[in-house]
Amino acid sequence: MAPMTPRERVKLTLEHRQPDRIPYHFGCTAPARSKLENYYGTSDLERVMEDHLIIYSTRRHAAWTEVRPGFWRDEFGVVWNRTIDTDIGVVHDYLLKEHSLKGVTFPDPQSPERYATLAATLARYPQQYHLVNIGFSLFERAWSLRSMPELLVDMIDAPAFVDELLEAITAFQLSVVEEVVKHDVDGILFGDDWGHQQGLLMGPRHWRRFIKPRLAELYGAAKRHGKAVFIHCCGKVQELFPELIELGLDVFNPLQPEVMNPYEIKRQYGDRLAFYGGMSIQKVLPFGTPQEVRDEARRLIDGVGRGGGFIIAPAHDMPGDIPIENMVAFIEVARGG
Repeated sequence: MAPMTPRERVKLTLEHRQPDRIPYHFGCTAPARSKLENYYGTSDLERVMEDHLIIYSTRRHAAWTEVRPGFWRDEFGVVWNRTIDTDIGVVHDYLLKEHSLKGVTFPDPQSPERYATLAATLARYPQQYHLVNIGFSLFERAWSLRSMPELLVDMIDAPAFVDELLEAITAFQLSVVEEVVKHDVDGILFGDDWGHQQGLLMGPRHWRRFIKPRLAELYGAAKRHGKAVFIHCCGKVQELFPELIELGLDVFNPLQPEVMNPYEIKRQYGDRLAFYGGMSIQKVLPFGTPQEVRDEARRLIDGVGRGGGFIIAPAHDMPGDIPIENMVAFIEVARGG
């Protein structure tokens, strides 16, 4: 029997069935990617490493303008300082100073620039699982405009303004979803961090009040078009898993071992929710030996991967401080070496 394609493996594992091999994805930051490109001698890492997920980011392909060296303005008008963190950066100045949307002009969600290379990217990798990342999909977009401290206070002091802001963001993202599903896409990854390593940033009551109803709209839009729903959400947020499953979530990322035990989480929710991640970027990958990296990767594949429902990957994009020999050890085990 011929081996399964990466796309077939991911689809089967999302059905909580055992594929011939556990699917994998090697997300990395720009510095880590540069290391890997030098090691493998190519810029087409996805093809060389036979990655299972091809991820196209609508945020990264939107209009960005460098206003001065290292400072970039995004399509909403927010200026990001990327002089240290070249992947995302930090907000240099927040646009919404008051409880009003007058300080920001929402971009066109149907802008051709956002999708200019989407079809070509997907066509280039026909055997991979096609995932579109709608990053900063709700809460993150809101705080990037208002600032996180102000937004969290607004949830208590100005809930009507928070509703207005989140409704505007939801409407924008629903239009993005409608454009994305016109393409050969298997799933949509909504990026929205709600947690830190001790729990929810806004607490469960405010998450249910402000975030959950909008997720129902976003997830529902993807589901109506037959697309799998992924969420990337860092932090200790597992208390939300039953509600996320109820909303239609198919895959949770990043399965961060510092805040949730991957084996226990799989035991509790593995029949209803698939997981993507699991490999520590805070401990094992940066500080372990290559053999410790190999051993941990094999434990995850054998333990969490049993019965399907698992895509092994770094718990977040690999940062540049991970030794190249550790990155390669992880990649080799995931690929079956």
